[in-house]
Amino acid sequence: MKKLRVAWISTEALDKTTRGPTSARASLRYRLTIPSAGLQRLGCESSVLYAGPSANRRALLSRLDGVDAVVFTKMMIDIGRLAREAPPVLQFLAEVGARGIKVLADFSDYTFSDPVRGPVDHSLANIADLVVTSTPELAKVMRETTPVPVATVTDPVEGERGEPRVARAAGSSAEPLALVWFGHWSNFRTLRLAWQQLAPLAAERPVSLVVISTPGPEREREVAEIDAQWRKTGSACRFRSWSVPAVFEALREADAVIIPSDPQDQQKIVKSPNRFCESLWAGRFVVAHPLPSYQVFAACGWVGADLAEGLRWMLGHPDEALARIRAGQAAVAASHSPEVVAQAWKSVIEKAIG
Repeated sequence: MKKLRVAWISTEALDKTTRGPTSARASLRYRLTIPSAGLQRLGCESSVLYAGPSANRRALLSRLDGVDAVVFTKMMIDIGRLAREAPPVLQFLAEVGARGIKVLADFSDYTFSDPVRGPVDHSLANIADLVVTSTPELAKVMRETTPVPVATVTDPVEGERGEPRVARAAGSSAEPLALVWFGHWSNFRTLRLAWQQLAPLAAERPVSLVVISTPGPEREREVAEIDAQWRKTGSACRFRSWSVPAVFEALREADAVIIPSDPQDQQKIVKSPNRFCESLWAGRFVVAHPLPSYQVFAACGWVGADLAEGLRWMLGHPDEALARIRAGQAAVAASHSPEVVAQAWKSVIEKAIG
């Protein structure tokens, strides 16, 4: 049987490590480097190629000789350079398709309402032989946007499976309830809602919230202002610069993870459950607002409108909370492990090439 040959295309240079290419960007790890490595373990030939502004696209085309399919991930080009740098990338993908290589365009965000990025991504979708999305909700949007067939492959988890642990209810003299929030700086608007909802809980018992995101003066100042308010009642909120090791370390130290969001925001509705799954996999209880992808794991954590209510439930039902984490880890292993996700990619790619 012919070995499947796949090339994954990135417009952003990746970091080279002894374990293979990686990136500080979660979307590139979840949607490119981890699936590519997974295909290799399945016996496929899978490589990662750079096709950014400085790439020699003629040389790239020669490296694609014999490849069955290419998977093009998110267009990692700054919005200010997109109009200039995107057309050559789209032309390159059109040339790839003209050579008989199947082109899969992968989407993990809703971008089509953006006046600059939307038209570019619409063109990308229409160049492809198959569009792949990270969630069924995004797939539904894509089917309304392009006539190209659409498939869904979820995000994998990374890191080691952690031992489940939760905090228990105690008085105001207890150790602070250790919470963590991690995410892209664009999600800070939803974090403000979390602060509002956590304030009453922080007045009842000490809370220590670690906020992990990309550094920025405004964001760090905002966290410092919340910290100053919370310190009056014995709670704390501190900023920590985002990195993969920082997230895993914070998860090990946390009692629970909060994931605020806006279920009315189109961009949030289509989001994958990667942060929910990653936190469960680390063995931590998750309290989240009700996005569709989180609702799938509602029985494995707490999903609802008020984050403080969810944390109070965890504190009052520690044994049931532990059982939910364990059930969540089993669910994650069954549907979001790198092995399961790699097999899903393999099936989708094989179907695309016929």
